[in-house]
Amino acid sequence: MKSRFLLLWSAVSMAIGMAVYDGTPDWIHPYEVGGFLLVSIGLFVSGLYGKVRNTVLWGSVLFLCLMGMGRMYLAEEAWRTASSWAMQSEGQYEAILMEPPLVQKEDRYVRYLVKLEKIRYSDGEETPLTGSAYVYDDEVKKLPDIGERIAVHGKLSPLRLYQNPGKIDLEGRYRSRHLLGRIYLAEGETVHFLGDSGQYCLERWAEHSKGHLEMKFAPYMDRNRLSILMTLLFGGNYNEIPEEVMTSFSTTGIVHILSVSGSHIALLFGFLCLLGKWFSLPKKVVLLGSISLVIGYGLLAGLVPPVVRAAVMGVLSIGGIFLEREKATLNLLGAAVTGMLLWDPFYLYDVSFQLSVGASAGLLIFYGPLLRAMMRLSFLPVWVREGTSLALAAQVLTVPIVLYDFHRFPLFFIPANLFVAPFLDGCIIAGLLAALASLIFLPLAGGILQCADYFLWLGLRLNFFLASLPRAALPLGGMSGVAMAGYYLTVGLLYFQKEIRPSKKRIAMAVGLWGTVMAAALCLYWQRPVLRVYVPDLGPDQGMMLVNGDRNILYYKGGAVASHRSSWEWNSILGYEGIFDADVLIINVEEVKDPLPLTMTIPVKEIWVLGGTLEKKAPQLDVSSATVRTLKHTKLGWGDMVFSTNGSSSLLSIENHEIYLAGQKPLNQIGQSDHVLWLAGHEGFRELTEKEIQRIQPEAVIYTGSRLQQSWENHELFEVLDIPVGNTYTEGMQEAAFDGRWKLVTGD
Repeated sequence: MKSRFLLLWSAVSMAIGMAVYDGTPDWIHPYEVGGFLLVSIGLFVSGLYGKVRNTVLWGSVLFLCLMGMGRMYLAEEAWRTASSWAMQSEGQYEAILMEPPLVQKEDRYVRYLVKLEKIRYSDGEETPLTGSAYVYDDEVKKLPDIGERIAVHGKLSPLRLYQNPGKIDLEGRYRSRHLLGRIYLAEGETVHFLGDSGQYCLERWAEHSKGHLEMKFAPYMDRNRLSILMTLLFGGNYNEIPEEVMTSFSTTGIVHILSVSGSHIALLFGFLCLLGKWFSLPKKVVLLGSISLVIGYGLLAGLVPPVVRAAVMGVLSIGGIFLEREKATLNLLGAAVTGMLLWDPFYLYDVSFQLSVGASAGLLIFYGPLLRAMMRLSFLPVWVREGTSLALAAQVLTVPIVLYDFHRFPLFFIPANLFVAPFLDGCIIAGLLAALASLIFLPLAGGILQCADYFLWLGLRLNFFLASLPRAALPLGGMSGVAMAGYYLTVGLLYFQKEIRPSKKRIAMAVGLWGTVMAAALCLYWQRPVLRVYVPDLGPDQGMMLVNGDRNILYYKGGAVASHRSSWEWNSILGYEGIFDADVLIINVEEVKDPLPLTMTIPVKEIWVLGGTLEKKAPQLDVSSATVRTLKHTKLGWGDMVFSTNGSSSLLSIENHEIYLAGQKPLNQIGQSDHVLWLAGHEGFRELTEKEIQRIQPEAVIYTGSRLQQSWENHELFEVLDIPVGNTYTEGMQEAAFDGRWKLVTGD
């Protein structure tokens, strides 16, 4: 541990303490705190009396971990004291709008994020509330301003968090906002606007300023590209950007440029420094002016969490230069991270925070070594070597985060950063100049905007071209915890190799640690059963992924309520588990009323349809490259697999084991095998009997889909019969494996 980076190590230690406290059960917390406290005190005392510097340092690390645990405890207590007791309460809620309403034109609803003030029950009793909630209205009408007080009549319902791995952590974001749930208006009710509350004045001013600026810009730019420019400048407005643009930016790995980040602040600072040199201004004048403009830019962007993080990082970095302490930038990063985690520990789970800190640390740590290595390639232009080193350094520490949340690695992130990003950076500078010019001479702003429009068009074309190339994003799946540990350990050992090499003891410790982690990763990989079944939490829908060697068979059963979220979760978990093609998709649409919004992001060879036709029940599903079969009473043989169905329930038989996919109509020809895995739902609201269960004799049961509360009696019956049963609603995604018999890997 390098003592000159004390603030950086302090931030890391506090983050570890927060993660440990939040990731362990409540009953173990007192033992954790006591253990950390005793060990840190012991190390302090032994270090002071023994004059052992490293002992004191490690004692400090443990003490900082303890501080992180304490701060997370306070944050969780604040979350618990919010008015969760009001859940399922119906009445008239008064609240204050916290951010601009989100209008979803396709789904025909508007969503408000509000700070709850009080509830008035039907008998006239009023009770104050704390916390926030989402309010949903299916009528898009006059939209209120930020800070306006509204009244709605409805019921506060809990948020439905789909419990699947490998995606952005929404729970941390909700806890950060003290978000209790959502309020759907009672039938025949509407939102009542009660006037300005006098709160959130800064946010309202920022939103009005951006809206006024967009109106000034509108005559000089294409409408779609204007939305993209406003997002480039101030973040937000993602729902107004065409989906194909967002997809192409994700594919090439430069989607971060669409949110206000440290790169925006660095770009603004670099441009101001260039102007300062041009006008021969003193360095300190330029730096003080830069800090003032960065703060002003943050205010205009609305001071939402990403903007706050970017502004803090920018001001601290500029401050480091102002104090002529450029070498202390890593400590400044540590100070910024420490301050933000102390302010809100739940930032730890925010993916934009993780990527921002990881990219910033990567640039500061690895840019120099990578640039020195790239200098050996003398045939490349200097700007290519510098740009490549910059792009690689920003990725080093973020690869595991990208793979865990997005499951694909952008292969063309270097060309995108070298050739696309400069056009977008130019648009940002041009947009800011146009904003200033609009205050003085609007036609000048119009000329700048037309140039920016051409730059943006060219940048988008180049990005679309890169994203359309074969294998533009390499599908790798999510990284496990052991794989992440191995990756970061390898990076750390390579970076600190100069400190490790002189000592044989350090070499032995490094090799031993690295070998242990790699051996653990290999053991986990080799011990994976050949036949595995994944059952994700898809809310009202059901899904199953059967992986049998190199064969992938998928099952999807639509619920009565159409859910875009279920489709998104389905494709996300496919990517996380490394399933990037499928031999068969079995889709059951017998319960579907409204068209199922299911799409597939992976190629499928065959689609077998039960309970209806895809044209009516799942029109968004692309069937152009698949063979489609509509099945009723059918029995199919396919290799070592036999598929039987009555058009509702189905049975997959593979050698001597079976998977029963329950529908509304039970399947009679079942019970021929001693090894049955039962994928159950509400069974058409039938109450199962002990005789029926004994006929099938399942070795394990997984409940999934909608209205699982109707199935508790069935669920309990399985438990009485000593049959392992999992439930995606209460326990999240379930996994079963066959190793001589069916076993629940999770939830048993």
